[in-house]
Order: sequence, then structure tokens, then C-alpha cells
Amino acid sequence: MHLASVFLHGFGPRYDLPIAEWLYLYGAGGVVALSFVLVVVFAGDKVGSKAVEYPRWKVPALVGVARSSWPRFAGGVIGVLALIAVVVTGLFGSIRPERNPSEYITWIFFWAATVIVSGLVGNLWYYLNPWAAIYDAALARLRPAATLPNVGVWPATALFLSFVCLELTSGMANRPWLVAVAALSYTCLTLGGMVLYGRDQWLEHCEAFTVLFVIIGRFAPVEADRDESGRVTMVYLRPWGVGLLKPYPAGWDRVVFVILMLSSLAFDGILATPAWQDFDIALEPIWLPLGSLGFFFVRTVGLLLLTMTFLLVFVAIMQLVMYFGSRKVDLKTTVSAFALTLVPIALVYNAAHNYSYVMVQSQLIIPLLNDPLGKGWELFPSLAHVQPSFALAQAATVWYAQVILIVLGHVIAVYLSHLRAGERFRTAQRALLSQYPMLILMIGYTMVSLSILAAPTTNAG
Repeated sequence: MHLASVFLHGFGPRYDLPIAEWLYLYGAGGVVALSFVLVVVFAGDKVGSKAVEYPRWKVPALVGVARSSWPRFAGGVIGVLALIAVVVTGLFGSIRPERNPSEYITWIFFWAATVIVSGLVGNLWYYLNPWAAIYDAALARLRPAATLPNVGVWPATALFLSFVCLELTSGMANRPWLVAVAALSYTCLTLGGMVLYGRDQWLEHCEAFTVLFVIIGRFAPVEADRDESGRVTMVYLRPWGVGLLKPYPAGWDRVVFVILMLSSLAFDGILATPAWQDFDIALEPIWLPLGSLGFFFVRTVGLLLLTMTFLLVFVAIMQLVMYFGSRKVDLKTTVSAFALTLVPIALVYNAAHNYSYVMVQSQLIIPLLNDPLGKGWELFPSLAHVQPSFALAQAATVWYAQVILIVLGHVIAVYLSHLRAGERFRTAQRALLSQYPMLILMIGYTMVSLSILAAPTTNAG
């Protein structure tokens, strides 16, 4: 695999599936449908508050670790060093993205790997956030100069959309200098916001990645109880996903944030397909005269339209859920509660889409440690000729991993959605009836996700 392929969003040459693609699609949809039956059989009697209760197991050995300042200190150092590396190598390193560590740190280790590991283990961003670390070390004594208005998480949603546009619609995500400038700009904005409005207020409502990783952390198996002062009193392990059933603030801002998580990942996959390339070519008379601005405009409109479609379809399905549930419930509260049941789909699609990205391309940063700025240095000569291992990224392995991850995520989503229905609609019969529209949505999204992943990819960045 050539180094330049690190920034393409496909998995390389098309893999000829051992059986017909439609068998995979219908088979995966059938598994999701079967999971619905099993959920009804084994969890159909869970209604009311009982539906959202889940087992958890005490881990007293982790309490001392959670209370210690060392994990936050070590994580903060790593986060700050990574931020400095992105800025320095982005501004002063090679202009070739495959030779610049800033691209690997940003798009592979942060945007792909940290999200995946946080879903598997816990909210790593709580420890790695470089801006929180800088504030705690140098600015914590400053008192906020103003009170943050009641803006929900709309600022975080807007910043998350901006980040997604940088990655997917700008056409310049592979420009190291631009990544560095974006990191510097976001640093100034975040530190300024924390100084002006207070650390926690800004992080919880305006810092896109804090909002994102709090949601991801709800999927993870680690949970902590805290006293009124915020001190950890006990650490627990719980099944993956059930933390998404815990109470969460209702609001269209939070619904849109979750939908954007889904739509941006789907759009990332769509961009690599011939169908999008044909669409892009068909619109060339419109955007080509505008140059890079036209390119950005077409892709951004495409992303926004897809996000709006996802949102409208989800709200329409939720209207049917409420109708079949036969109980008067608040639309905003209900949509907000069910939106979190979609998070497993976003997480597994992210893992499936970035599987080889993390398993193979991440290794390509090792030779760059010998000469991080592309100046002809020989810092670690023994690393200069290290070649990536493809042991876990053979074509068949990638495809089967994708299928398993996608199906597993939708099965978890079906399970969580049914439990949420039991909690909202109070009787087993109402909960069951309400979930038929959600089942159709889950099966449809399973098949669409696998279709995107199975489509032949192009080399358009």
C-alpha cells in the first residue's frame, strides 16, 4: 500500500465477496430482525423504571486510580504534546501529508483511534483534553468574566459540523498547514471561552469534542459514582451500551448532534463511491467555475442535505413510535431519549469504516519519528525502514470485521430502543407495538451501511 493512500477514505481495491452481496445484506437484516424477537422474549416484560435498570459490578481497586491526580496529569501531558506536535509539524514539516505526523495524529490517532478506544474502555478525552489541561495548569485561578447564556449544546454542534466540514467537504484535510492553523484557532477559541465563561460551562456546552466523548463514554463499560463535591466514591463495570439509558438532558440540539454523528460517517463512506463521483461530475458545470469554493459548496450542501434527511426520517419514525405506543408523551423528550439508542450504530460504523485505517495506516507514523519535520534528520535510524504489518487487515478480514461490527451495533441499538420503549410507554404491549417502526429503521440502516461499505471505492480525496 502506497503511503499516499493513508488519507483516502476507502479500503483500497474492491474485494470480491465470497458470496453474493445481497446475501450479506439480507442476512444481516435478518439477524437484526431475529435479535428483535429475542429481545421481546427475554426482555419484553421490562417496563417502567425497571426497563432502564442494568447490572453493574463494583471494582474497588479502581477507586484509588480514579481519585488520583496522576491519570489526569499523564493524560494532559500526552494531549498537550500531541497538540504541540500537530501545530509544529503542520506548520514546519513536509507539505506532503503522507510525510507529516500532524495528519496521522489528527485523523488516525485522535479522530479514529481515540473514538474507538473510548467506546471500548471509557471517555479518554476526559484525560487527554489538552485545552482543559492548559487551563488547569495556567488559567484556573481566573474568575469567569461573564455568564454563558442558555445555549444548550448548539455551539458544540456548530463546531462539530465545522470540524466535519474540514475533514469531508473542504477538500483540504490533507493540508498539514491548514490542520495546524485549525488546531491553533480552536485552541484560542476554547481557552478564550473557558476564561470568559468558566471552564466547565464552556466544555459542557461549547467544546465539540467534550460533548462528543461524553456521549461515547455512556456506551463504555466503566461507570463511577461521585459525591456532591465530585469525588469518586465507587467505580463499576457494566455491560456495553446500557449507560445510554441513563437520564440525559432533552433538547433538539442534542438530537441534531447525535444525528450529525451518524450522517457524517455515512457521508464519509458515500464520498468514496462511484455514485458520488458520477454525481459530482454531473454538477461540474455548476461548481467548476467557482474552483475550490464550488467543490466545498457542493460537498457541504450534500452533507447538510443528508443530515436533514436523517433527522426527518428519524423524527417521522418517532412519530410512528409514539402513535403505536398509544401513550401521550412529549415529542422532544421522547425523541431525545431514543436518539441515544442510535449511538451504538455510529460507534460501530466508525470502527468498521476506519478498521484498516487504524490497523495499518497508523503504523506509518513510526518511520516519520526518525525525521518528523522532513529536514533529513536521523533521530532514530532504526525506525526509518519499519514497514507496516497487514496481518489484521487482509481484504477478507476487513470485510468480515465490518459485517460483524455493523450487525452487532444494530442489535445493541434494537435492544436499547426496546428497553427505552418499555420505560416510556409503561406496558409490554405498547412497548412492543411501538418498536415495529424502529425495527424497520434498524434493518434499513443496517443494509444501507453495509451497502456503502461494500461499494467499490474510488481514489478521489
